[in-house]
Amino acid sequence: MALEHTMVVWALYEAAKENTVVVWTLYALVGLALLGVSTFIVLYFQPRNGVASSLPAFAAASTISSQPLQVSSRFVNVICILALYVSFLCLFTAPVDVFLLENSLPHLHASVTAIKIMYEIYFGVLVVYSFFGAPLVFNYARQTEIAHLTMAFSAKARFIAALKRTLCFVLGVSLLLLMAMIVLLCGKPTSTDVDWLKPLLNYSSDIEMIYRLLIGIVVLCGLYLWIVVCSRGLASLPLVGLLMENHAVDENKSTFKDLLAENAMETQATMQTKDTLLKRYAHQRQMSSADQERLAQLKMREKILLERREVLEANARRFELSGRWRCWKIPIGVLLMLVSLLIVVSLLITSLDKMLHSNFRKGFLLNHMQFPNPIDLLLVLASRFFPFDYILFAVLFLYLFVVSFVMLGRHGVRVLCFRMDRLQPRLTSSSTMAIVSLIMIYMAMIGLFSMLTLAPQYATFGHQMYAEKDTGIVKPCTLAEAAKNAHEDLQNQHCRMSQLAQFYNSLAVQIPMFGLALFLGQLLFVFSFIPWAAHAYVSTKKLPDPDPKTERLLSDF
Repeated sequence: MALEHTMVVWALYEAAKENTVVVWTLYALVGLALLGVSTFIVLYFQPRNGVASSLPAFAAASTISSQPLQVSSRFVNVICILALYVSFLCLFTAPVDVFLLENSLPHLHASVTAIKIMYEIYFGVLVVYSFFGAPLVFNYARQTEIAHLTMAFSAKARFIAALKRTLCFVLGVSLLLLMAMIVLLCGKPTSTDVDWLKPLLNYSSDIEMIYRLLIGIVVLCGLYLWIVVCSRGLASLPLVGLLMENHAVDENKSTFKDLLAENAMETQATMQTKDTLLKRYAHQRQMSSADQERLAQLKMREKILLERREVLEANARRFELSGRWRCWKIPIGVLLMLVSLLIVVSLLITSLDKMLHSNFRKGFLLNHMQFPNPIDLLLVLASRFFPFDYILFAVLFLYLFVVSFVMLGRHGVRVLCFRMDRLQPRLTSSSTMAIVSLIMIYMAMIGLFSMLTLAPQYATFGHQMYAEKDTGIVKPCTLAEAAKNAHEDLQNQHCRMSQLAQFYNSLAVQIPMFGLALFLGQLLFVFSFIPWAAHAYVSTKKLPDPDPKTERLLSDF
């Protein structure tokens, strides 16, 4: 018997070891894929012309000197790629976290520690980028775009100017954080003495509170985008252009033809001017410095027009290709609408469950699900057959991110009601790309924490079950059952919580306003779906053209 028991334990050990190796190998492959996706996103939207060595000539070739230059920056591109990569990697850690709860014994201590450290690193990097890196990159990109006005062509001068503006921003945020910490740690002053400020002298709790506050701010910023971008996209994408005709396509198609004709005329005029200048020195050896500078400007302008023609032709081909799969629009639109409704209904069910069976003091945490949630049930079932849950998770968030990018492309990058710029292939400025990368970080963070509403059982316990001591009935794990055996050794616990759930629960209990804000935000996400769908339906109706000369679209090129 002892030998058989030893063999069983050894077999379980080897199986757990193999499972752990497989999941970390898959995670590494997913990381490589996400790095490729992040690189593609940034390079796809950025102009091809660089500025490292040709910024003065490019500025001189600009036809409208008061407008920002549409140029790319390698520094901005690299930082945006890394920021997107870390945010995507943080989001796609959740299925690995769930898998290791049951499939990494006896390596559970090492696996849990690794996941916890990874989350802390990811959150820390994203917070630093959100409050320091993104403002620095944005200001540097803006300094590059207006270099022909400030005459700051050196990278060092542009970086110093950007750093000064960023430090002012960080100082303002620090003052706001200090006021928030005084309210949360010290409360209302009980007397005129300063003793009520003593909790601020506990540096360990101060650092932890700052860390949690910053993460909460990032998540709440993402909650706004979750409502105005993602919810709108879920309602609009299946309708506009798929289930219903998008009349703006024909207008944009004709506009692109006009732009191509205008670009061809300007290219011809530039070439004629360059040829005339070269013929002037056909029999002379030395060209004057003024004409050399003029020739360099003409060559740069010719290059810009060539790149613009490629972009316009690519956009025109996109409209032509869209007509070839017209017969598939209705089925694809129906499928996407079903997925959108599935997401909205799942969030609605969990939100109603929280409303009825939780409260503000509990941070709107659920002990266990009272109402079935379709996405939650599907992911819990798929988690028994890893990596099917990883695939479903990837498809779900791929759809959400595609929806977000489509909305940013159609309606532009907005701050409240102010549109800053449009997200267009090969026509997106570096400053806009910096904002888009920050938006995607916010979307990834709110998407990660929304998993605890979209699929609460899966994100907290996976498919873990436990048997009641009195009746022997096998049930899904609950928060109460996890709390009962929390004092036991980690390997002996039968209801182990994911690291994501532990972090969120502690944050919601410590700062109940955070749990309330997330709860109300998910309700707004659900109830804004119908107005967004109605708006999309109305927008597909053909109306009298208020802009017959298509000046709005022409201004983007």
